Amino acid sequence: MTAIYLGTLDRADPLYDVLASCSERGAGWPVYHVDRLSTHHLVFRYSEEATGQAVVGKFFHLQEPDEQKRARISGEYGNLLHLRTLGFASFPFAVVRPLCREERIGLAVAEEFVAGRDLDHFLRKALEDGGRSLRRALTRLAAFLRALHDRTARADEAPLQEPATYVHRIVRKLAHQGVLASEDARAVLRLRDRWLGLPRMAVPAVTVHGDATPTNFLFPRDGSVVAIDLERMRRADRVYDVGMVCGELKHAFLWRTGNPYASEPFIRHFLKRYAEGSPDPERVFGEITRRLPFYMALTELRIARNGWLDGAYRRRLVHEALACLTWGLRL
Repeated sequence: MTAIYLGTLDRADPLYDVLASCSERGAGWPVYHVDRLSTHHLVFRYSEEATGQAVVGKFFHLQEPDEQKRARISGEYGNLLHLRTLGFASFPFAVVRPLCREERIGLAVAEEFVAGRDLDHFLRKALEDGGRSLRRALTRLAAFLRALHDRTARADEAPLQEPATYVHRIVRKLAHQGVLASEDARAVLRLRDRWLGLPRMAVPAVTVHGDATPTNFLFPRDGSVVAIDLERMRRADRVYDVGMVCGELKHAFLWRTGNPYASEPFIRHFLKRYAEGSPDPERVFGEITRRLPFYMALTELRIARNGWLDGAYRRRLVHEALACLTWGLRL
């Protein structure tokens, strides 16, 4: 993440009193230095000059017309509190600590700033060190996700309408962008329907992170894992998270090396480490890998929406997703 410095927070800003009341501060009037952390979302870091303590503020547009989107962003505060009550509040696994919220000014959540490398750092470093540090990070991430999923497992069945709708929305976006040809769009939807009709897809639900991308997991020096950006947390198949991590691994190596097989050792390592947390690792590994292609393909299609990627590469991701959906049916 590249921070853009914006200056100091004006004392007349209504956010000033909110931050002063919920964050650590020095004597006198605190001075907050402001950095923008995202070019696409309203996410800012506020660093208090005297103490050096930093807070991240996430906002929604007060006039946001999409009620579902607004509710999702606003819901992150409660999601973080909920997971922390389940034990995700300290070493070795945690979600970032929420401090306060103030919807009156569009502040969805103010949360502690956590210093640590994200998974994307280790993906880049893998090309230099042969992947040693990436394997260690993936081992830690697999254990985190396993703990999250196991602690929240219930008897309810994972809903399949949400991924069905999500695939349709992504296909429409890719077709509109000219990345997905009409015949390929129809092929993706046909394959989606075949997948979601398979008995193997009817599984118990767990609570998933819901946005398991490389920048949403931090690895502090103490050996812990801290998850951020929990606004998309929901009940789903555990392979939703697992498949997203694997799809991101596939993309990271394909994009940087052009080799579609370069990610395979790391994907297998991650899956093995995730499965080994169960009483029957071989059975769990087999069950996960039979559902994995659907969620990996969903992730590849999701990534292909990004306009900052080269057009030819985006179409290659679509090709990879179609291939994944097709051969996965034979497992």
